[in-house]
Amino acid sequence: MELAPFKLQNDIDKWNKEIIKNVFKYIHNNPENPDLPSIEFSLINTEVSMIRLDEFLSHDEMFGDIIIYASRHQSKSERPALLCHTPGNLTDDNTAGGEPFKIAKGSGLLSYYCFHHLVDLVQKEKNYDVPVNHEVTHHGPTKFNQPSIFIELGSTEKGWKDEKGGEIVAQAILNACYDIAQKHYDAGKWHKNDVRIGIGFGGGHYMPSFSQCVKNKIGFAHTVPKYKSLALTHDMIQQILDRTLEKIDFWIIDWKGLKSAERLHVLSLLEQFDSIPYKKSKELRKA
Repeated sequence: MELAPFKLQNDIDKWNKEIIKNVFKYIHNNPENPDLPSIEFSLINTEVSMIRLDEFLSHDEMFGDIIIYASRHQSKSERPALLCHTPGNLTDDNTAGGEPFKIAKGSGLLSYYCFHHLVDLVQKEKNYDVPVNHEVTHHGPTKFNQPSIFIELGSTEKGWKDEKGGEIVAQAILNACYDIAQKHYDAGKWHKNDVRIGIGFGGGHYMPSFSQCVKNKIGFAHTVPKYKSLALTHDMIQQILDRTLEKIDFWIIDWKGLKSAERLHVLSLLEQFDSIPYKKSKELRKA
């Protein structure tokens, strides 16, 4: 709210007044190029846990073209970090919200720009060395129809109160939306242009191998980590296809991030979707 002129709405209009406490709006226009589309931001404030928001709002009570959840991140390591990821439950475990075996709609463009701007803004700050991580698909909510992403400030109360980290997260949200609207949205349609869309398989929760690919203009709409690879099913691959906004350019495999049996299982499933080629992550990393 310090970075853009958001205004509190006296009437929250169509939003569910039992769940949404406040709505702030900001309409961005580019004065240097009036032909570019305007962007309407609705900043909603709720006391409901974001990972369980679809337990309180139905899909037709959530509005907009994309959803960005500005969130805390908590981890056992308690290390400071700035992070982003697509929500979704790749298995039957929905202890952290969402539906079992259901994933949210993902966007490679949205994840690419959120991660890219987090990295870029951190690099521009002197003496601010908090790591930026891209996480795999996990937790809720899963029921909304819009492509969505979590962008997070971690990982303890000290990190949540980090004003510079909060400013970076907020600016990354604005910058990501500006880029998507001005570079990839035209005549009511999304266009990938120079960003390629990938789905990742293998590796750890913080995607160390895949994060290097993002620097090569690849956006990961969804990622299946090593520890969930053997539970992967044909139906989940189909759902990943159905729940990715853009056309997928390739499956991306962290070859060394999977054991032989895990790799064979993943490849056997991907062979059933052979219209999309697979590549090893090392082929797509920025040199």
